[in-house]
Amino acid sequence: MKSLNLIALVLIIGVGLVSCSTSKNATPTRLAGNWQPVPIIVDGKNNDWPTPHPDYDEKAMLGYAVSNDKDNLYIIVETGDLATQLKILQGGLTVWIDRKAEKNEETAINFPIPAESKNGKTTGKRRPNMYGSGPDKVRIMLEDRVAELVKEAKEYSLQGFKACNLQYPIEATDSCGIMVRMAIDADNELVWEAVIPFKSFYYKPELTRADKGRALSICIETTGQAPIEDDLLITGGGNSNAGAARPRPAMSFGIGGMGMGMQMGGGGARPVDPNAGILEPLYKSTKTWKKFGLGFQ
Repeated sequence: MKSLNLIALVLIIGVGLVSCSTSKNATPTRLAGNWQPVPIIVDGKNNDWPTPHPDYDEKAMLGYAVSNDKDNLYIIVETGDLATQLKILQGGLTVWIDRKAEKNEETAINFPIPAESKNGKTTGKRRPNMYGSGPDKVRIMLEDRVAELVKEAKEYSLQGFKACNLQYPIEATDSCGIMVRMAIDADNELVWEAVIPFKSFYYKPELTRADKGRALSICIETTGQAPIEDDLLITGGGNSNAGAARPRPAMSFGIGGMGMGMQMGGGGARPVDPNAGILEPLYKSTKTWKKFGLGFQ
């Protein structure tokens, strides 16, 4: 009898420990959401959104926000970093949407579509060397290149939706009702916006109160660019090989200043490219995952 009682006690303790461990590691099924009382006009402007944006990825240098009404999911992505802007415009931006709140990369909006020519290099006209020198030269060249590529970003593609998984011009209305826009605002911020109807990817065409707080997740992905000797000569030389050595800044500078340093090698001391710091985000691929809840009112 005593042995039976001891076994029962051990089983009860074991079940209790498993229960505590499970509850501690369980993911909440309901999360706070941002209800959108007035539909957002997707026009590449951030005046419909709270600023600063509630979420920011310091590594990716991207601010972003998500909201919804009963019919649509709204997403904004924004960056003021020039090298990150150029990376997005040359390599594209992909926003993944996972209705199961996991990290499944199945449903995505790709905008802009990478601007590449047949030989794999970025397109663009060769411009004269008329920008002066130093950090101001790099900044102005970046701004000029970004402004040019924004005008060329006219197409997007969809994948993993219930229908309309094709490439579209941004002016067209596809069968899913998805819209995307991108622009440079008065503060030189690159603003990316999208509206995605729930009927295009969710379990049902519109939300009800039962969906309040239900978790979804998104991922904002950027693709780093290999240093190449491109038209603007802003990468400090190199070649188009994916494995090319990347700049190694000893000191870096931002928009407002510059740092110089020296590297020691077999040939002795040599100046470090002062532009490497401002261009560093251009070479880094990033993925920003965010889990959020659906709002309802």
